[in-house]
Amino acid sequence: MMSYLVTPHRAIVFDVTCRICYNSCIMNKEDAAKELGISVRSLQRLTEKKKISVTYKRGESGKQEAIFDPKEIENYKRERDVETVKSATVTSDDTALARNDTHQFLEFLKTAIMPEQKTVSVAIADKPLLKLDEAAALTGLSRDILRKAIDTKELKGKMIGKAYRIKREDLDRYIKNL
Repeated sequence: MMSYLVTPHRAIVFDVTCRICYNSCIMNKEDAAKELGISVRSLQRLTEKKKISVTYKRGESGKQEAIFDPKEIENYKRERDVETVKSATVTSDDTALARNDTHQFLEFLKTAIMPEQKTVSVAIADKPLLKLDEAAALTGLSRDILRKAIDTKELKGKMIGKAYRIKREDLDRYIKNL
């Protein structure tokens, strides 16, 4: 029995009963995914993005089967591999690595990868707004006690983002009333 598949590029003729011809002329989605080294779902995404064409035929079970052209899969694989290979360049800053001078190399990493971060540290006692942990550290009370005080409205606190914030003056007032 002869079947015909029409793809956007050409018509493919193959004999459904000939297993040898079937393997050399077309690929199912599992074989195509294995050839590319990706999952079947990733292969589906590539077909949705029109990077790889797919045709469908009715299989022996009556279900439609996805058919891929092995030449197109091989071409896509070659193009993908060319895109992912990037040449390495050596700059004058890399000389520290070449000489195995650890100290200079670490300094290079600090300047190249980790730009200077300006951090301002403020003592907890000087902050006008405190997180629950900071209020606990400042007062010596546990987080649970402070959270219960917020829940019972003995202490004013507001959820900002994912953490409670407590005004310093409200915390002082709560401590005086203990």
